[in-house]
Amino acid sequence: MNILPINKILVASFAFALTHWKKIIEISILPVVVSLPFLLILPQMFELMEVAFQGGDITTIILPDNLMLYLVLFLYGYVNVSINIYRLVILGPQSVSIKTPIVNLSQIARFVGLTLMVGFVTTVPVMLTGIGFLQLIIYFLIIPVTLNFINIAIGEPSKYKWQLNFVTQANLFLLQAIIPALIGMISSVLFSSIGLPEVFEWSVKVIVFYWSVINLALCYQLIQTHKD
Repeated sequence: MNILPINKILVASFAFALTHWKKIIEISILPVVVSLPFLLILPQMFELMEVAFQGGDITTIILPDNLMLYLVLFLYGYVNVSINIYRLVILGPQSVSIKTPIVNLSQIARFVGLTLMVGFVTTVPVMLTGIGFLQLIIYFLIIPVTLNFINIAIGEPSKYKWQLNFVTQANLFLLQAIIPALIGMISSVLFSSIGLPEVFEWSVKVIVFYWSVINLALCYQLIQTHKD
């Protein structure tokens, strides 16, 4: 049985965001503030990456001052807002507040570790083989593991055997990988064709990030309810 109806989850995730937009803004204030130094140097980082990818002389590249500090702060902001949104969806508005930032080092380490693991597993094989499509295949295979982001957020132990049927896993993959990627590509082409500034494209990316986090938590909720 399909327990992840894509159309209903799409509607539910946007409805949840509209209903709880004040709380989402509240718990985003601290992450945005601590991430701001890194976000301000992001255009410079993209320029440096372009030079490196085009085979330029990397010895002439000068990295921004305090880059590692800014990166750590950005990573903390990402972890903080992600965990709080997962908690908001699963545990309710009373579980999160601007006054309760994430300071549990074990929780942060688990979240970052899972993030790095997913990134490593999905990118290294592509780098070694040069087969871009391999990333999608691997991500499809490990997509159930990403449900552990919610387990970490709500203080539950991680699990690596979710026993999802093929349709459920495929729908989870579509919701978390394919649909966000399509929205990003379509918006990028559309905004470029009509000459809109990059800020519009980045606005869509931010919205897609929040939407993806919310719908992953909703998927987790449905899977757990079905299991019970």
